[in-house]
Amino acid sequence: MGGQLGGLAGTTTINITLSDVNDNPPRFSKIPESSTVGSAVGRIKAHDLDIGKNAEVEYTIVPGDGGAMFDITTNEHNQEGIIILRKPLDYETKKAYTFKVDASNAHLDPRFQSSGAFKDTATVKINVLDVDEPPVFNKPSYVMDVYEDTPAGTIIGAVTAQDLDASSSPVR
Repeated sequence: MGGQLGGLAGTTTINITLSDVNDNPPRFSKIPESSTVGSAVGRIKAHDLDIGKNAEVEYTIVPGDGGAMFDITTNEHNQEGIIILRKPLDYETKKAYTFKVDASNAHLDPRFQSSGAFKDTATVKINVLDVDEPPVFNKPSYVMDVYEDTPAGTIIGAVTAQDLDASSSPVR
């Protein structure tokens, strides 16, 4: 069929299967600096081998370095500690917060208090993610006077603004 239309052509179906390769390392989440105060920004969980009421855990942030930025509450259903943002974050001021969290039994049995503290401590590190923020004017308002017969194209004043992001992008 050489020389005829479609004489040297054919069709077929090809299936291509892509497989994953391990080209990405594990990464912990970063909390955007735009996170709202009162929002949950992380979770932590201590395991208690007791059951029922005896397995209830209370979480507290140990006073110190970065803990003042966060609160922690206990989820009654799964006994996770939910870390809540107390104050606004600013990546340009501080890129990470480290603090300790205590997990203790909510209901202590006095018969076992002599065995030592019924608590454990973990270190938590919260990394802040930079969010691109708009430029900010250096003053809240500008007043400029100009005569009514000023020729077009005459410069009558200037306003200034700066980009507060870490990258210090130029402002137009």
